[in-house]
Amino acid sequence: MSNGQRAGVLTKAQIKAEAERAKHLEREAMERLSKQEAHDADTVYRDATGKKVDPKMKRAEEARRRKEQIEKEARKMEWGKGLVQRREAEDERRRLEEEKHKPMARYADDEDLNEELKERERWNDPAAGFLTTTTSKGKRLVKPTYKGAWKPNRFMIPPGYRWDGVDRSTGFEDTFLLQQNQAKSFAAQAHAWSTEDM
Repeated sequence: MSNGQRAGVLTKAQIKAEAERAKHLEREAMERLSKQEAHDADTVYRDATGKKVDPKMKRAEEARRRKEQIEKEARKMEWGKGLVQRREAEDERRRLEEEKHKPMARYADDEDLNEELKERERWNDPAAGFLTTTTSKGKRLVKPTYKGAWKPNRFMIPPGYRWDGVDRSTGFEDTFLLQQNQAKSFAAQAHAWSTEDM
């Protein structure tokens, strides 16, 4: 036969011997093959779908993905911070840079140290309300005002900066102020008349 067994009528012992010999030959062939493959072969990695996967490429891809995730988180943190926090961080960096160039030992005649100590606010300082030398940090918002002349009103509220200068009132403010001034002058005259004899 093609597999190496004899053909024809065989006894039980012959069949058993043939099976043992075939099993022995097959075992030897498998051992030879496995020894040869174990020497040369690399481990084959496969993903869930059964495709071969290169572990080096997989590690590189994982590192790239992790780096992208870290950069994305950093961008998100950067956008999450406000302008004030960014400005404060920049001021702190600048202050530390200035401190780096100052000497380690600072004495009583150090002007920067004295100014810094003067500007420091203390919660339990009773004289802090009397001092007017503190400088404000940052710019104050200057609101626009009307530049021209305007008629006075009873509360001396200036007009808005967009006012065109046209008086659109009903005249109530004028008559009110006129009556107030007349009452004051009348009171002053009455006082003058009453104290004239003295």
